[in-house]
Amino acid sequence: MPRRLYFDANASTPLLPAAAEAVARVGTEAWGNPSSAHEEGRRARAALDTARERVATSLGCRPREVVFTSGATEALHLAVLGAARARTSVGRRVVVSAVEHPAVLDAADRLAEEGYDVVRVGPRPDGGIDPAAFLAAATPGTTVACLMAANHETGAVFPVPAVAAALRTRGVVTVTDAALAPGLLDVSVDALGADLIAFSGHKIGGPRGIGALFVRRRTRLVPVQRGGVQEDRVRGGTEHVAGAAGFAAALAHAVRTRAERVERLTALRRRLLEGLLALPHTSLVGPAEGGLASTVNVAFDGCEGEALLVNLDLEGIAVSTGSACAVGGTEASPVLLAMGCSARRAASTLRFSVRDDVGEADVDRVCAVVTGVVGRLRSMAR
Repeated sequence: MPRRLYFDANASTPLLPAAAEAVARVGTEAWGNPSSAHEEGRRARAALDTARERVATSLGCRPREVVFTSGATEALHLAVLGAARARTSVGRRVVVSAVEHPAVLDAADRLAEEGYDVVRVGPRPDGGIDPAAFLAAATPGTTVACLMAANHETGAVFPVPAVAAALRTRGVVTVTDAALAPGLLDVSVDALGADLIAFSGHKIGGPRGIGALFVRRRTRLVPVQRGGVQEDRVRGGTEHVAGAAGFAAALAHAVRTRAERVERLTALRRRLLEGLLALPHTSLVGPAEGGLASTVNVAFDGCEGEALLVNLDLEGIAVSTGSACAVGGTEASPVLLAMGCSARRAASTLRFSVRDDVGEADVDRVCAVVTGVVGRLRSMAR
């Protein structure tokens, strides 16, 4: 029986050995509450400080600019809601791209309910964002703008550095979702340029339930989660010390190995795309060039993405569909609809996303199995 192939790395990744070792060691040796004054607490505090310093080194920032959270979703809610509510005296306009992660779009909806003027900027047909169009939406009174580093469905990379630099001259706080970026893009805070940058542990080989928010010095936030004085009073709740250690290890590995990974995955992405597009009535959804080296989104005309996913899973291949399941039915992906895809085309897509354990033979097997499954489903639909 061939081994299972995991082509859904944008959803989650296996725990790296270095991250697993850090979680086990810190969980065993520094299990105290880092807010406690006794020896066990001091030991936990030292481990937390070490993790924070390691994350700061990887990002090129100060340790005090790193806030640990339960993941990127919490980090993004803290960034969007916290920054907007801290700057009501400046204005009440918030600009977001229409293809942000639901964590950002949900936070934006909450602000709209509070009376903020929320503007969503649509993407180009290839999923990219026109920086001029985004900046044009940031009219006077804009306080917060959200633009992710790269899209989780199409792999499109967004012009965060240019947008953040332009918005800084206008006094607008820029929020960036960088959950998928480590190991694929330069995530140093100077390179990205945003004021608030969210990260996730389990997207990069770290543990689940841990993430971080970079908070540029002098960027004010109103806490969203209260109840304690932890994380410099920005995020209440006892810190997940072992998780922070594991995240720090995974982030360091991603940053250190980025160049080698990008070169290898770029070649694999090209091979995968050529194999899939050799099928008739098949097309790329997203950028042909310049996207994440890990991500390919393809539409298979005449097939339902959900049926493809189930059949590939039975063949030992894990992928993701371009549709999101909703209670009572299946709704087309908001990202793909915003790009101008019809609901029918959006429902025919699959996302393939890879990480470090994929080789050429794996890509070839995926292409061969997909070819067979697509042919079978299309013949059944006639």
